[in-house]
Amino acid sequence: MTTTQHLDDAIAVAEEMLLEEMHAEPPGPRPRDRSRLAAYVKHVRRPDPTDKTDKYQQLRAGQLIHLAKLLSALGMKTLSLSVADMTLRHMEIVEADREVYAASVWNELGALLAEHGELERSRLVLCRALNRAKRGSRVPERGRILANLGAVSLRGGDLGDAGFWADKALDEIDAWPGADPDARLTADWVRLEVARRGAARDPDRFGEALRTFDRSAEYSIALKGGDHPAAIAARRALATAKFEAATAAHDVELSERQLSELEIVRLNASAFLGATHRETIVAQAALAVAEFEAASGGSGSLSRRQRAVSLLESAEEMAVESLGREHAQTLAIRQALAHLRAATVQVDDLPYRIDRTYTPQENDVRNTAKKKAIDAERNVIRLTAHAGASYFLADLDIFYWQIHRALERGTYFHVILSSPWNNLAIFMQHGADSEPVSHQNIVDRVRASTYYQETFLPVIESYKDLRNRFPAHIELKLTPTDISGSTLLTSEAGFFEPYITMNPLQRTRRGLSVFEHQFLKDSKYYEDSLAAFRTQWELTSTWEQFGMHEEKHMERLRALMTTQSDDRWCKSTE
Repeated sequence: MTTTQHLDDAIAVAEEMLLEEMHAEPPGPRPRDRSRLAAYVKHVRRPDPTDKTDKYQQLRAGQLIHLAKLLSALGMKTLSLSVADMTLRHMEIVEADREVYAASVWNELGALLAEHGELERSRLVLCRALNRAKRGSRVPERGRILANLGAVSLRGGDLGDAGFWADKALDEIDAWPGADPDARLTADWVRLEVARRGAARDPDRFGEALRTFDRSAEYSIALKGGDHPAAIAARRALATAKFEAATAAHDVELSERQLSELEIVRLNASAFLGATHRETIVAQAALAVAEFEAASGGSGSLSRRQRAVSLLESAEEMAVESLGREHAQTLAIRQALAHLRAATVQVDDLPYRIDRTYTPQENDVRNTAKKKAIDAERNVIRLTAHAGASYFLADLDIFYWQIHRALERGTYFHVILSSPWNNLAIFMQHGADSEPVSHQNIVDRVRASTYYQETFLPVIESYKDLRNRFPAHIELKLTPTDISGSTLLTSEAGFFEPYITMNPLQRTRRGLSVFEHQFLKDSKYYEDSLAAFRTQWELTSTWEQFGMHEEKHMERLRALMTTQSDDRWCKSTE
């Protein structure tokens, strides 16, 4: 059997299952059907890149994307993503030396990757689609791509890019009568979400965006029917925005009506799409967050908030099971849950919960997560580390520019680093010479070390430069004791990386070498880390204080070296 026949058969079976699933009680494919479809998909291979014409290659890529969509609709997410990955690899190979696929094919693949929470890859694929859709050529497709780019940017937390792409999309859509209503709905939704998050600063813009989205949503619902996933998503977004507008206006009656509307949306989503469908999960999460916000004050506010937390916990469990733990939607629900829990649970009752552990093989993923946390912070960033090179040295190109942008927008950066004369300095490498390290030359050894010359001094110079530019927003303190691991804290999350090595030279200018834990603010690890930082902050020296008493710190190191030498001498004579 050929590759084409395997693909055609897999699509036929998936379409048959989807039709049966729509009428099944309860909804969802049966395990035996899943196994049968998985067996078909297992034999699907990407077409030969050199096989037949470009038109044939485009047809087969479209079929692979269609199969991946069917698998996703059937809840077979892992298999769907596998087919999407295979399709992307195939399309990239085919287009290594020529343009083959239309903008619409790249756009559909980008939208599919976004549905799977693969936001960065989705953005890259959509940008490729946009480059293919030249201005003036089939404008409706260009509008769809721009709208999708706005949605992907919004889900990635980049409001600036989201608003930019949505405005571009609407410019394209408005230029042609009868343009794609789905693209308009998506672009209007992105503009609404961007305006909603800035409603306190610009309520008029929020009101206008809400009215525009209301018109788009009503048109889409009338066009598709109330049981369509896009219509349910539109009703949920509309009810959420109207609830927040009513809350801002202190209109209790209207906000309660919108809560009822959100409950109806959730029930409809569950009935029409199934309890584990993405739109059902999102609707339940939106209801829980709104219910929590509405339960402020009053005699029953605590129990009402607890019910909201329970509802969001259930949504998180379904998201993990249906979408995956690392899916963008799951992570958004998890962050919302952390916020609700932190507001209702006593500190001593918080669980010791770790959300993610990164290994050395996931260093880039770890760095991306920390960059997002820094970019999202609007209050205070707190860092405890041995040297802080990743955050202060621009040439390393790790977190420096995220810190720089944070300071530009008014975020505070508080840092605690180890003094170069801390107790760990006695483990400094001796070098190639035979001269033994002693209390007389230990300070000179530290000063001559690559750690001191290439890390500590450049970090201090960078700090002084940043403080000159942002004098009220950055402060660095130094502790005379060894810091055994780096801890980064934002308002929402914490990251902890332990050091195994005792050698100061191996603690800086390197990637992740052990592991790193990430935890949100509803974890006891977060509260303990924050308490530890505050204690250290009170006990440590500012840069100016350290400079005034640096000689005393050097003397303590010499004294420690003398004591260690005496101990070794006593041991050798016993």
